[in-house]
Parts: sequence; structure tokens; C-alpha cells
Amino acid sequence: MNPSLELALQKARYAGVPRDIVDRAILKGSGQLEGENLEEIFYEGYGPGGVAVLIKTLTSNTNRTASSIKSTMGKFWWSLGLPNSVARQFKETGIIVTDGTAEKIMDKWREVEKVTPLWPDFENVVMELPIKDFEVEENTAVIYTDKLNFIDVQKKLEELHYHIIEADIQFEPDNMVTLSWDEKDKFLRLVDVLENDEDVDKVRHNLA
Repeated sequence: MNPSLELALQKARYAGVPRDIVDRAILKGSGQLEGENLEEIFYEGYGPGGVAVLIKTLTSNTNRTASSIKSTMGKFWWSLGLPNSVARQFKETGIIVTDGTAEKIMDKWREVEKVTPLWPDFENVVMELPIKDFEVEENTAVIYTDKLNFIDVQKKLEELHYHIIEADIQFEPDNMVTLSWDEKDKFLRLVDVLENDEDVDKVRHNLA
């Protein structure tokens, strides 16, 4: 009933997040903890060479978050744009990463998960699913879907016992931009500062 929540729960499971933390996050995000209602806000900006940056935040204090983002962008001589001035250059794409099939086995009286590398027929399996594309490198496959088919493809792979390393909806840029080494270094420092902000959830950009 709630695809965003289902995706978050799946990511928490892959990361091994304890159940009590997950439960508290749900209560906090749904406003059931007094004074801790989270709000999702996107900030968009441009910098040297036309590089676009899309910043997703989750915050219980919008004034604090806005002030922090504006201050950080200003320190690096970047400017915030109007709503949808950057977002329209990105499309939401489902990305699923798997490294083989998994099964539970007993090892010295305890149950462990054994992962078998991808079988040669993997290509035939994924081509029957509603995917956009996939690529395999060093026995790890990355599968791309549109947003609507993401959950269905993920569930089908799990039913087939594929070991999912990562599954997420990401903002993929339509066009990539290149920068000089100096500008690129400065931009990556900006991204690092933004990602270390407690209210920032994700930072996406179109730097090649």
C-alpha cells in the first residue's frame, strides 16, 4: 500500500538495521513521535560548467535545513535554483544489484547463507522480467527498471532466490557534464560536505 515505505524497509533489511530502530523511524516519519515529524524536501542548484545538483533532505526542522544547505552552497560559490529547474533533468530509475543465488545451509550446527555465483542462464531469466536494461561485470549484475516495475522485479528476483546486494530508486541524469580537475575537486568537496549534513538523505548530480 505504501511503495516508499516498502522500499525503505527493504533497504533496512539489506543493511541489517535492528527492528527497534526501524520501528522508531516509522513512528518518527509518520509524525507519531511528538515534535519529530519528518518532512521530505528537495533543493536544487547549479555550479560551474552547468553541473546540476539535486539534494534530497529529510528534516524535522525546515528552517534549520534550509539555512544549512544555503550556507554550504554559498561557501562553494554554488547557487540554489527554482523548484524543478534541476529535477526535470533527472529521471527516477530502479537499480537492483545481485551477485548470485542464495540458500540457507547448516555450518557447524548453525544456519548460514551461501551465495552461488550467477548462472549462465541469468540473462534469459532477467530478459523475461519488465526491466529496462542490465549489465554484468565480474559476476555482479546491475538491473535497471522504471519506477513502476521496480518492486515487482525485486520481488520476482527474491522469489527466484537471487541474493540482492542493493535495491533503490535513484535519480539518474539525462545528460552528463565534465569539469576541469580543479572545478571537479571543488565540487566533490561540496558533495562531501552536503552528504555529511545530518538532514541530507541523498545527493545526485550530473558530473561525468
